[in-house]
Amino acid sequence: MTAALRSEPVSLEQVKVELPAAPGLYAWWGRFGALPGISGPRHPEVALQLLYVGIAPNGAASQATLRSRVVGDHVRGTTGSSTLRRSLAALLSEQQGWRSRWTTRPVLVNADELRLSEWMGEKLRLTWAEHPEPWTLEAAVIAELEPPLNQADNATHPLFSYLRDARKQWREQARGDA
Repeated sequence: MTAALRSEPVSLEQVKVELPAAPGLYAWWGRFGALPGISGPRHPEVALQLLYVGIAPNGAASQATLRSRVVGDHVRGTTGSSTLRRSLAALLSEQQGWRSRWTTRPVLVNADELRLSEWMGEKLRLTWAEHPEPWTLEAAVIAELEPPLNQADNATHPLFSYLRDARKQWREQARGDA
């Protein structure tokens, strides 16, 4: 399973075409230095670092697929529907000048959601592996691969507190802007 997640990552344009509507795990890879204060495990073949591992669906009752989760929630979605996007917004908003607002949680304003999507298209790549019950593997895969942006099942990661604090600061700032 982890070998497939360490395969050569593809662009988000390729993801939109190639990603199957099947259950599985996915790994987000980014350029070194793209995220302030974040460093992840180096990809074995290309100059990218692992940032985040996700699953779809997250349980037997969910109908989510790799395609619906990655393309629908992460690539075309909003910070309200994607933990990855919330982490990226928390780490990049100040640097990029993005604005946030408060709903039931912090979210970027619509124009900056689009800018985040553009940033992701420029800086990030994806790998995936199909699996019928990815939730049964998620914790073990996160433990093995050590992605710095995962918060669930990753409390011992050296950057866990850094990311938690960045997300807290972004949440507080969004509440202040409301």
